[in-house]
Amino acid sequence: MQKIAMTTQIMQVLKPALLGAQVTIKSEIKRGISHLYTTNNGNLFLVLRAEGSQLVIVAIAGQKLKESRQEIINFIKARHYKTVRFHTKYPERLEHAMHDLPVRLIEVRKALLGKDELIYQLDMSEV
Repeated sequence: MQKIAMTTQIMQVLKPALLGAQVTIKSEIKRGISHLYTTNNGNLFLVLRAEGSQLVIVAIAGQKLKESRQEIINFIKARHYKTVRFHTKYPERLEHAMHDLPVRLIEVRKALLGKDELIYQLDMSEV
């Protein structure tokens, strides 16, 4: 995986994954809080943020998630993150790529309107 610069085109690809938080995420990327990466095939884009020994996948969008999974795992392990956390309102979109990983649902944030936000965590010592 490689770090890349933010462009309007990439932000359009990420838009569905940002769920209305585009302004906040753009600001985090510009300030260096979050970082934008692409997989080696250039088909998948990830916004990542480190929180101590935990890597947060802020957003992921594009194509070939399942095919890119090992590359992402290798990236996480090479940087010695102990856990990975991700939030989603659409777990079915991740199910195909994550079905055999020991991912745990750790929290459900109830929404007043729309879909609840589900928070998952992956312990890298189990991968």
